[in-house]
Amino acid sequence: MKKIIYSIVMGLTILMVAYSCKQSQVEDLKLPDPATQSITGEGIVVGNVTIDNQFVRVPFKISLTGMAEEAFQVGLTLNNDTVTQLINNGTLANAILMPSAAVEYPTVINVAYGTNSAEGIAIVRRATLERNLGKKVVFALKLASPGKGNKIANGKSNILVVINTDELLKASDVHYLTFQGGGTYNVIYQGNYTPGLAGVTIPLIVSLENAPSTAFNIKIKENIDTIATLVSRGTLPADVIHLNAKDYTLDTLVRFNSGASSAAVRLFIPWPVFDANIVANKKFAFALSLYDNTNHVIHPTKGKVIVVIDPSVNLDNNSPIIGKGTGLTARYYTDTQLDPDDGRAPFVTRVDESINFSGDGWPDNVKDANGKALSRDNFATKWTGEFLAPVRGDYIFYQTRWDDGSRLFIDGKAVINDYTTQWDKPERKATVHLERGIRYKIEAHHRENVGGQQAYLEYEVPSASYGKRVIEKTQLFPTP
Repeated sequence: MKKIIYSIVMGLTILMVAYSCKQSQVEDLKLPDPATQSITGEGIVVGNVTIDNQFVRVPFKISLTGMAEEAFQVGLTLNNDTVTQLINNGTLANAILMPSAAVEYPTVINVAYGTNSAEGIAIVRRATLERNLGKKVVFALKLASPGKGNKIANGKSNILVVINTDELLKASDVHYLTFQGGGTYNVIYQGNYTPGLAGVTIPLIVSLENAPSTAFNIKIKENIDTIATLVSRGTLPADVIHLNAKDYTLDTLVRFNSGASSAAVRLFIPWPVFDANIVANKKFAFALSLYDNTNHVIHPTKGKVIVVIDPSVNLDNNSPIIGKGTGLTARYYTDTQLDPDDGRAPFVTRVDESINFSGDGWPDNVKDANGKALSRDNFATKWTGEFLAPVRGDYIFYQTRWDDGSRLFIDGKAVINDYTTQWDKPERKATVHLERGIRYKIEAHHRENVGGQQAYLEYEVPSASYGKRVIEKTQLFPTP
């Protein structure tokens, strides 16, 4: 019968040369003293070895040269030095020493009165075999200190156990631990994450292949330098950054409950961190890997993952985002109320912090380089730049307090267009859906005929409880 696990009892001298059951046939054993027995071990056959989801059970047997005249015990210890020597000198090829913590064995074997043999069982953790698939895993037990005057037969103190993992397991049997979506995992808007008041939690799932087992732990580590390396190689785009440690939290210890096939690693990023990077439109990236598992096997490639988080995730945050704007570029045209785009050069170009004007103070404070003021009547104004939407929702823009004609463009589309000589018309308003944190192109036109003049560009977002107000300086950015 072909053996997949061998137990060979031999002396240290012979172990240094080779291991073989045949060697027991040529050893010169001394006869035991009267009323005592010599003790040896016996081989292990395939049928006696059992393997389950957690353990491999390896039975071993010792035999006596005669019947025990009274019950006694034989001690057992691991003999790692012998195995190490055999591996180092090449006697055991393609083999590794079984870690001591991976083997459970009885410290004594009880020999009953009137018997000529006794059995014990060594229990090996299956995970150790799975981690070393393709190799032989070896350990040795040493017989010692038999009681009642019995002796260990000369050269028979060691039991060598060689487990050929390839004949017990297939690659598909291995309990691999993997990151779901291993490789690169892209987190995009309305993807797999949970928004909250403080920020966003991204669950990263660690999966266990094959049948679940008892509870165990696994750790998560970050490889910060990996992100910079991948960006420099062009594997990740140039707009990817790694956050500072203070800007996020990550679970570093994950516990699999008994019978569980998966567990979640939580990556949390506060909303202010997204806001701080929203203008730069940066993506956040993390290089994570599994390590220090107390059971099973980490997959060599799927045990690592690159997590890339798109800034669009921030759209789920609807608290007002306050910009650092300075206003809009204003071009004033004197002695004309015609279309500001009729080819005329502006009288003055400046930055207005907001469109919030009325009375003779405006346009009297609009002066050219020589100190000449803009004409009070018969003038036109064009404001251009970008508007940073503070919240997500349907925006209502107003040019109802506007004397005289008005126009408003959002991203190049005319949402209000009443460039006439009438003023303060309540229908001069428009509703546009905008997303929080996005900068939209904005352009407003004003036409002054005669008489009083005013211009107030206002907005509100009812769905976000954002009341009516003049568009703030912080949300406006001038055209270069």
